[in-house]
Amino acid sequence: MEQAVSWSAAFYEASHRSMRRRWQILLFDFVADAVVPLPLSDTWVHEEFHRAVLQNRGVPSFDDVYRIRFNPGSIAVSHVRDENLVRMKRDHPADFVRAHEAGIEGEHALVLRIEKEHFFDGEKSWNLPLYWFAKTNSIAYIMSGSTSAANRAIDRWERQEGTSVSRRDFTGHDFTAWVYDLFRPDEPYTSRGVHPSGVGLRRYIRESDLTDAERAYLHRQGRLAILNLIDPNLIELSGKRFNAAAAHVLTPFGYTIDLDAFIRPKLFIALHDYRNGQRNFPGVEASLADRFRIALWEQPAHMLFRDRGGRVGGLVSVRVHRRSMFAEIEAKSAGWVEGNVHLDRSISVRAGFSRSLHHIGRAIRADDAARDPR
Repeated sequence: MEQAVSWSAAFYEASHRSMRRRWQILLFDFVADAVVPLPLSDTWVHEEFHRAVLQNRGVPSFDDVYRIRFNPGSIAVSHVRDENLVRMKRDHPADFVRAHEAGIEGEHALVLRIEKEHFFDGEKSWNLPLYWFAKTNSIAYIMSGSTSAANRAIDRWERQEGTSVSRRDFTGHDFTAWVYDLFRPDEPYTSRGVHPSGVGLRRYIRESDLTDAERAYLHRQGRLAILNLIDPNLIELSGKRFNAAAAHVLTPFGYTIDLDAFIRPKLFIALHDYRNGQRNFPGVEASLADRFRIALWEQPAHMLFRDRGGRVGGLVSVRVHRRSMFAEIEAKSAGWVEGNVHLDRSISVRAGFSRSLHHIGRAIRADDAARDPR
């Protein structure tokens, strides 16, 4: 996940800096994200976040962005075997729910990364089309899940894919699947039934498959997602020493509503209000100069929608720079952190080139190893 965000941020910063006129940036972003979705684009990040969660639980996949198709309409995370999805939902229900929402989690992480670089590092590229595309597209996608448009899209995908299991996306509509499995973590994946072609399992969840409670909850998430537009960066407003933005991000157990504060010279603070189907859980994090990061939280004990009990956890990260290189170590307890693939406790080690090679170099990760130290 970290690699995808870093590489994509580097891609946009370098591309946008190379263009002299704003209309060129607008056209470039439209083409790279919608007309011919390209590797390293926002669309690519969306799919790579899906794949990261799957891969973390031993489910191989392929990102169809790499097929470089004109006006594809939809992009699949393909070449996923039914039996791997059956196993993942059975053994890791919280990760399975996260896999559905991870795409827009990645898009939010990408926009936040670029906004931090502009505020703290003085980057000058113009990124408004990307900000607006990522945020409004995510809002519209969530909202569409509680409408009959989701049914029509799924009917079309199933007809096009036919009997080819390898062509099928792992989930279909991200958010009908997200809310369905959020509410039903113990339901066996095989309960979805047989694919309409008669070959393989029926993966895609229609709006008509949802209960009234599930549909209402998803509809509410679409409205709450509008909070992501409370962001002064969308209209090029930023104080000299302070800026702030609101955020709504889906999680494996429900969602979080955040308040992000940017404080010069190098302090970033985020207040989290984690929510599942039972109650609220608090959280806070702070990072200083991209070198030190600490987070504390209480989250649902098992990362599930109906958990009443909470579990306290946290994260500590330290980055050391040496000339053009850096090394970073990050340790976390069990819990959800945006952009960190592990819901279990883990230790991650990263190393690479620093800003002396600009963003392209910064994005290189020579090593990104993580493990559960239990």
